[in-house]
Amino acid sequence: MLKIERLLSILVALLNKEVVSAEELAKKLEVSKRTIYRDIESLGLSGLPVVTIHGRNGGVGLMPSFKMDKYLFTDEEKQKTIESLRMQQNLLQVDNQVLIEKLENLKGDDESFNHLSFYSPTIHRTEIELETKEKLVTLRGVISKKKKLKIKYVSLNGDITIRVISPNNIILTDGSWYTEAYCEKRKDRRMFKLTRIREYFLIDEESIPIEEVKEIDVTPIYEQVVLTFHRNQLGKLYDFFLEEEIEILKNHIQITFKYNSNRNLIPFLLMFGSTVDVIKPQTLKQEFYNELNKIFKKINDDNQLSYIP
Repeated sequence: MLKIERLLSILVALLNKEVVSAEELAKKLEVSKRTIYRDIESLGLSGLPVVTIHGRNGGVGLMPSFKMDKYLFTDEEKQKTIESLRMQQNLLQVDNQVLIEKLENLKGDDESFNHLSFYSPTIHRTEIELETKEKLVTLRGVISKKKKLKIKYVSLNGDITIRVISPNNIILTDGSWYTEAYCEKRKDRRMFKLTRIREYFLIDEESIPIEEVKEIDVTPIYEQVVLTFHRNQLGKLYDFFLEEEIEILKNHIQITFKYNSNRNLIPFLLMFGSTVDVIKPQTLKQEFYNELNKIFKKINDDNQLSYIP
């Protein structure tokens, strides 16, 4: 821990308690008591009214007349900040622990706030998440240093290409991590899914800022989708749909919602197997049946059977 961090930690402790022992501070900050005494001396030299209290319950403190407003933020605002830092720490492997502890020390005694935990931020297996977090750490370093990456990338349809990219942003969406980057192969900005980046090497060249690249036209085209599901899928459906999109009927569940037709809905539908059917639009219905036919043909090729809607 840097000296400036120790000094701030000691100041926070002194603001939070009337008297703090050097032994307590040394244990918390993992340094010797001698170092703590030197730090306290530095605080005194800086003009802070640090006083020494002798006796059995002695230690160091601040003069009662000295006060710093620790309610610059409300406790609720501090809690929201702490939760955001914890999320960043868990998802992006950013070491925010010292800052989190300082904010927690500045909170009042109200324990009514809900604490959030983040165990599995993506839809992937634990092993895949660990592999992805290693890539996140690398990407954060590349972005902060404004450098380029050479990657081996596998597209959705299985094509393998070598790209030189300038990562500019990290995004978590639809249960997966992506990096937004300028791609020198395509001469444009692209989104790269981290699980499909199979190899990556740092290139010691200045990256191309995303601001200098033209905007991608990703104007969404929404259309109404109507699906039906077996009633036993209700619990799972609440993971994906709003209450007003779900209609529980006598023999089935009907889902009606707006969806961006630029995105592929087929993998989502296949998660439900035979428990889902597409009512409309007709184009999506046909795509779904075509995919089912491919699967059915693969399984029953010897019998020459096919799935007929």
